[in-house]
Amino acid sequence: MRVRLLERVGRALGFSPEGREVRVWVKGMPGADETEVVPGTITEVRDEGAVLYLREPDRQERWVLAVPDEPGWGLQSLWFSFIAVEAFELEGRERLGRWFIRLGSPR
Repeated sequence: MRVRLLERVGRALGFSPEGREVRVWVKGMPGADETEVVPGTITEVRDEGAVLYLREPDRQERWVLAVPDEPGWGLQSLWFSFIAVEAFELEGRERLGRWFIRLGSPR
């Protein structure tokens, strides 16, 4: 499958999402009319997903677990495009919704 190829290429290139700055669509999705995008950092990669540190203007700190939810579009695909994730509060695992993340910081 082509999509799995993107993950394999990412691994072969030595790409690691850990420590990378990301844009996080907490409302809407890339290309949509109404969106809310916040800056974040992938602080840790775990078996189940990635720990994101978000810098939202209305909160002091926020730590979230982002779990990729589309087959073949895991964390190793971030070098190529945005990925869809299920977001959960790190403490308590309360589901926050379906979000999208992409490398880089909001403009």
